[in-house]
Amino acid sequence: LLELIIAGFFLWTVIDPVYILMVNHFTPKGYEEENRFVLSMGAYGNNHAKRDSTVTQEQQKEAFLNAVRQLRECPEVESVCLVPNSSFPNGSSWSGTQFYADTTQIEKKNYVHAQGYNYVSLEGGNIFKAYGMKDAFTEGDIIIPEDAETRGLCFVSEGFAKHMFGTIHVVGKKMISYDKQEIEIGGVFKDYKHREFQPPYPLVIRIQNSMRVSAFMHYMYMPVFKLKEGVDSEAFIERFEKEVAPHLARANFYYKTITSFKERRIEYAELSGTYNVIRLKLALAGFTLLCILLGMIGTFWVRCNARRQEVGLMKSFGATRSSIVSRFFTESALLVSLAFIVSLIVLLHYAMEGNMTEIEVAGHPQFASINWFLEEKPHFCMVSLITYLLLLVISLIGTAIPVIRAAKVLPADALRDE
Repeated sequence: LLELIIAGFFLWTVIDPVYILMVNHFTPKGYEEENRFVLSMGAYGNNHAKRDSTVTQEQQKEAFLNAVRQLRECPEVESVCLVPNSSFPNGSSWSGTQFYADTTQIEKKNYVHAQGYNYVSLEGGNIFKAYGMKDAFTEGDIIIPEDAETRGLCFVSEGFAKHMFGTIHVVGKKMISYDKQEIEIGGVFKDYKHREFQPPYPLVIRIQNSMRVSAFMHYMYMPVFKLKEGVDSEAFIERFEKEVAPHLARANFYYKTITSFKERRIEYAELSGTYNVIRLKLALAGFTLLCILLGMIGTFWVRCNARRQEVGLMKSFGATRSSIVSRFFTESALLVSLAFIVSLIVLLHYAMEGNMTEIEVAGHPQFASINWFLEEKPHFCMVSLITYLLLLVISLIGTAIPVIRAAKVLPADALRDE
């Protein structure tokens, strides 16, 4: 019994972080990866032989926007959008700010912290089409009003709307930004994950009608595009590099590469060490599970073998093999259940002390309204249920093999040493 109590506690603590990883992984991204790509530009450094020191910043801006135009004019491309590097799924940076429901909440410091995305309206573009983000009501394309830019409209995620106003029916409502500007909400989109193994975070998307002019624009902004359905991406990239890329070498900028959303996601996970952390947690969980499996199977095996005479006596009184096996199964299940109830009391105290796996994004706490499975109570209950079922399966495996073997022995053989 004591062994089962200890096994239940330690198994719960290793299942908990794996549960968070799996929930985050299987939570819908809120965008689409298929046929989505990023155009990366490079720039010649100060000491490079091809660098032209007479180029002005305005010429650099025009050259950069020319690359966006060249991309949009490709017949294989369906949609193009120019975004800052922090407004990109699995990007290397993250940007967030505070929003208030009204002016009365500012003094109370009662704000909702949200991730911020922007997209540049120059040369057209639609971030929702480029990313494949969907309307929260219709689950279709998000309609951007023609006067969205002049009205300063923003678009918010479901999670943000629920946390700020308690409902997703917020189109037309206004809120206050951190710099005390009033912003009208123009639409609500499905919750969105900035990174694969992080939960969706409240997101606000705004439109920029200008871009910072700098020699580092190729780091600051990224042309994102979607290919039309049925287009061979490898053939397109080959044609682009051969026919279009040479024309992008202007004002110290040049074509660097085209990468897919999937490649970007994998690249970020590798560089940030996310995959290493995941491998470590999975390895720890697997090792713990193996140790508990071997320990419990050994204990139940010895327990069942020690009762061979009891099995023989039961058979001598007419008990069938199935009734003997079911009786031992019931005993094992009751023993595991009793032990887990005791360990559950300890685990409840453990969780209330804040020892459950923390759920946060970029150092900010995750809002429970985003994902039901990540709320504290469902989180604790689901991990507990998974732990209990694993313990139950392990105990039944440890019971089944020796009991089935003992039940096959003739009563006289089983009672020989009695």
